[in-house]
Amino acid sequence: MPSNMHTRRAVLAAGGATALASLSGCVGRALGALDLERDYRRDAPVGDVTGAWPTAQHDFANTGYTTDSGPSADASVERIASGDAALATSVALADGRGVLGHSDGDGEDGVYRALDLDSETAPAESDDAWAIDYAYGKSTPTLAGDAMFVSTAEFVAAYDARTGERCWRTTEGGYGTPENAPVLAAETLVDGGSGPVFGRDPETGAEQWCYDAGEAYPGLIARDGVVYTPIGADHEQTGVAALDAATGEERWRREDLPQSGVPLAVGGSHLYYNAHRGNVFALALEDGSTQWQASIPLPENGSPRTAVAGDTVHAQTSRGSLAAFDAADGATKWTLSLDADTFARPPAVAGDTRFVGSDDRLYAVSAASGENLWSTALDARPSGGLSVRGSELYFAGMGRNPGVFRVAD
Repeated sequence: MPSNMHTRRAVLAAGGATALASLSGCVGRALGALDLERDYRRDAPVGDVTGAWPTAQHDFANTGYTTDSGPSADASVERIASGDAALATSVALADGRGVLGHSDGDGEDGVYRALDLDSETAPAESDDAWAIDYAYGKSTPTLAGDAMFVSTAEFVAAYDARTGERCWRTTEGGYGTPENAPVLAAETLVDGGSGPVFGRDPETGAEQWCYDAGEAYPGLIARDGVVYTPIGADHEQTGVAALDAATGEERWRREDLPQSGVPLAVGGSHLYYNAHRGNVFALALEDGSTQWQASIPLPENGSPRTAVAGDTVHAQTSRGSLAAFDAADGATKWTLSLDADTFARPPAVAGDTRFVGSDDRLYAVSAASGENLWSTALDARPSGGLSVRGSELYFAGMGRNPGVFRVAD
């Protein structure tokens, strides 16, 4: 299958400016102009991607799974930072630091902020806390060592996570949705959103390759040196492509899937594609062929959200329908219907417990059986995803007292 990936080397080999004019997806970006889109100040302090929950849905595979236990039935809910969080990302967690973005939803007020979760004083008032003003849409941060990477409505950027100081920023690329966190694979930072997918040097932001993904809803994921990107046209995701993370070379492309509007997820044996009306497709990692298909009740025109924990795929709809499928063959393990509006939030699985956030409660469900173990009232409606660190759970929420919340024993 021919590739529609365009690297700088490929452009030069094709004949310079004449070839540039014919490139689709990365059109007309003359080589000398590429760095004009990048404001470089210093190398980002990139390190290993470690920590309790360092990016959206825990990892670049978008599994939403951690071996940490999460809170118990005795947990209490505490607001640890105030702020208008009508729109919010998940809280990225690493080395005692919690970093997230939130906005008022009107484009008038918003920040990226870091909280010192182990501070003896208030997490938002520690000397290690900081804030970066930015009012518009933003991704969940990705933490890699002391570097923080983000994608926003206007740019992709790297910051020093210790201070909030910007290291570099590029206006080429960027899309501000909570699940569109930049991913790191094969020593390459990959970002995209409703257009080209870019591979960059994570330290400098310099572009290394570009791939035409159409105008699909964003949500890159990666595993074992392979990046999986939604593809489509006119903001209708209708397929997926697998790319070599180091070079951007296309490994395979699948364009005949039903429409979707949510991120992908990948496990040890399959790539999971969540279509409208509740269908979950398990695709082979080698070529994208369908291995099995399962369904979860979804009367509204939406797509389920998934988490992947070992041999189980956990699916969830915005109307409180939950299901668990066998990752090998799609057989239904259990189903549960909560009398709750779970909105467009993905499930989070911590150890043996699956956590589900509704508009006014946090539910803990047995990951193995689907038994509703316990629930607790929330002081705010979660507007971002759930993140787990040890026996603690974090989220941003809105309501009478909006801000960032911790659920802990």
